[in-house]
Amino acid sequence: MREKKQRVKSNPANKKIFFLLTLQSGIVVVAALGSLFFVELLIRHFNADYADLTFLAIVIPMAVVIGVINYFITKIVYRYVSFLAEGIGKVAEGDFTVRLDDKKGGPLAEVYGDFNKMCAELSNVELLKNEFLNDYAHELRTPITSINGFAKLLLENDVTEEERRAYLQLIADESKRLAELSNSTMVMARLDSQTIVADREEYNLGEQLRQCVILLSMDWGKKNLNLDGTEIKDVLYKGNKTLMQEVWCNLLSNAVKYTPKGGEIRIRVDEDEKNVFVSVADTGEGINENALKHIFEKYYQSDKSHAAKGLGLGLAIVDRIVKLCNGKIEVESALNEGSTFTVTLPK
Repeated sequence: MREKKQRVKSNPANKKIFFLLTLQSGIVVVAALGSLFFVELLIRHFNADYADLTFLAIVIPMAVVIGVINYFITKIVYRYVSFLAEGIGKVAEGDFTVRLDDKKGGPLAEVYGDFNKMCAELSNVELLKNEFLNDYAHELRTPITSINGFAKLLLENDVTEEERRAYLQLIADESKRLAELSNSTMVMARLDSQTIVADREEYNLGEQLRQCVILLSMDWGKKNLNLDGTEIKDVLYKGNKTLMQEVWCNLLSNAVKYTPKGGEIRIRVDEDEKNVFVSVADTGEGINENALKHIFEKYYQSDKSHAAKGLGLGLAIVDRIVKLCNGKIEVESALNEGSTFTVTLPK
């Protein structure tokens, strides 16, 4: 406890706070004495018989009382503010584990609580950042290693034509994966700084969904998935075609990734007087309850084994774009049964 007090007092910020509060006490005392002394002069001028009594009985005791009260108030306030200043100093140095006891925060209890919430959020951001760096390094290293390895094999003289074509295909696939990783990172960075949706135009949303299905036909075809688009209606929507294609391709790609071979993906597009509804349902592995709380967070991956390739940016991109469009995205999921993502967009 003694060490804690010494640490608080040695903090330059705390010393400055204490000096300002003490100065405040002095100013109050001086102001009180000055104003009362002025009153005393008036009393002396109009009634000399009560001058000494007034000065002794009113001016001095009142000044002392005001000074003492203000001193103790200053001391109490300094105690609460000093711990807050100490905590802020630790956060500034990068320590996001610091917490203040809001039960002992007195008049600053609410501020202590907000400070703890801030530190908790900063800790989560720091954790996500570290996980992202590790995941990014892993996701980059794998395709680069593959490209390097197959390129070396191609330089060998005894490579058959069939092997050469297989190696080139693998190099092309891994190069595509690198490009997708880079694109996702750039898109997320751009969306973070974007506040409005520009270049809006009216177009057929249903047709755009059909085009996205065709774009991903190789992916879902490799897994022999049944893609049901019979409920895709032709709906007119005014928005940014490029951004919305990013939404649908990410949702469909996510469904393809987590749906086992022979599974099914159903796409539905509908509307009412005020909104447009798009849902993508799959018969995949489903999402557990804990993961559902975080799936729209940047860099979040429920599978820490890296069995599923990616950086955890796809759904974060979807969520950000939908919010920019003043819409909302909801998800319903059951383990071993599948998931349904529903996007609601205002017309």
